[in-house]
Amino acid sequence: MAPAGDETECRQAESDDDTPRRLPLHEEHKQLGAKFSPFGGWRMPVTYSSIIEEHFRVRTHAGLFDVSHMGRFLLRGRDALRTVQRLVASDVSVLQTGEARYTVLLTPWGGIRDDLIVYRRDDGVLLIVNAGSAEGDRAWIEDHLVGDATLDDITDITCLFALQGPHALTAIASITSCDPGGIAPFTFVNASVAGVEATIMRTGYTGEDGVELMVQHTDALRLWRETLIADRQGDIAPCGLGARDTLRLEASLLLYGRDLDQSTVPYEARLGRLTHLERADGSDFVGREALLEAQARGPSRLLVGLATDARAIPRAGDTIVVEGEVVGVVTSGSLSPVLGHPIALGYVTPEMADVGRAVTVVSTSKTIPARVVDRPFYKRGITPIPERPRRGASTQRPATEDAL
Repeated sequence: MAPAGDETECRQAESDDDTPRRLPLHEEHKQLGAKFSPFGGWRMPVTYSSIIEEHFRVRTHAGLFDVSHMGRFLLRGRDALRTVQRLVASDVSVLQTGEARYTVLLTPWGGIRDDLIVYRRDDGVLLIVNAGSAEGDRAWIEDHLVGDATLDDITDITCLFALQGPHALTAIASITSCDPGGIAPFTFVNASVAGVEATIMRTGYTGEDGVELMVQHTDALRLWRETLIADRQGDIAPCGLGARDTLRLEASLLLYGRDLDQSTVPYEARLGRLTHLERADGSDFVGREALLEAQARGPSRLLVGLATDARAIPRAGDTIVVEGEVVGVVTSGSLSPVLGHPIALGYVTPEMADVGRAVTVVSTSKTIPARVVDRPFYKRGITPIPERPRRGASTQRPATEDAL
C-alpha cells in the first residue's frame, strides 16, 4: 500500500460466478451517481463524474474517497507489536503510540506479500492492508501470532474514507475537535469529527496533503455527508478508484498486484529504505536471510518511471525494448492528466535504468517511443497544474485501465 498507501490496493479479477461485496455506503454512492466496477472482491465506485474531473478536483481543491474495501486488522495483547515486528521489513519496535509506518509484509524468500501501513495504538496495533490480499494476509498473520497476541478483523465494523487535496485540512478542521494541521504526517489521533468519534490519520495515496478517517460503520453515513459539505466553498467532491489510480501513478505510489507482488524483492522496487536488517530490539524476522543474500547479490531489475510524447499509453504487460532486445516490462500506465502525456512504471535491467535512457514500449498492437524519467512524475507544490486538462486528457473515457 502505498501511503496511504502506501494506502496501498491489489487488483483481483472476478469471474462471472463471483459476487463482489458491497460497501456499507453503496446506496449512498449510487445516489451520488457513481459508476461501479468489481475490484479486489468488492463492487467499488470507479467514477462519479469523470476521472479527469475528479483528478483535477483533488489536485486543486479536495476529493473524498470511500476506501472501506481495505482490510483492517487490530492486533491486541502484549505481544501484538512483536508479531508485526516478526513479519514486516521495517523495524516497528521503535514506533510510539500515535505513530504509523508504511512497510511491506515479507515472504520467507524475501518477496513482498503485501504492502501496508502499521499504526501503533494504545490498545494494540492496527494494520491496513490491500483488499485483494486481505484474506491471505489474515491467515498468514494468524499462523505467525506470537505469545498472547490475537487478531481481530474489524473491516466489517468500521469504514475508511480518504479526504485528499490542498483544501482537505482546512475543510476537516471545520468539523473536528482537533487541529488536523497539528497532526504530523504518518501520525494519527482519535477525535470527534462531525459529531462522531473517529480516528484521523495523516496518510493518503494521492500525492496530495490530506487525512484518512476511520469510523464505526454505524456512524459512517453521517461522517461521509458532513465531510462532503465541510468546505464552505463547496469544493469537495466524491471521487472514485479511477482518479485514485491516476493520482497515485502521477505520484509514483505503487499498486500491489501490479507494481509489487510476491516475486518482487524490496530492493528491486527501490524500497530498500523500508528494509531494516538490524533491529533496535535485536529481533529476527521472516525473510531476513533472503534479503541479506539479495542485498549482497544486487538487484537483477529496477523499477523506473517512463514517459512518452506519443498519444498511445503504455499498459501493464507491455514489453520494454532497447535495440531489439527485451529489457523489461511495464507494470502500470496511464495518461497523466496534469502533464498531458502518458506515463508508466516498469522494471528494467539495472544497466537500462539511467534517467534519460531511450526505450521502446511494445505490445501486440503498438510501438511507443519512451524514455526513463525521474520519479515522482508529479511533485506537490512544484509541478505546475494547468487550469484545464492538457492535450489528450479526454473526460469521455477512463484515463487508466489499472483501476478497472
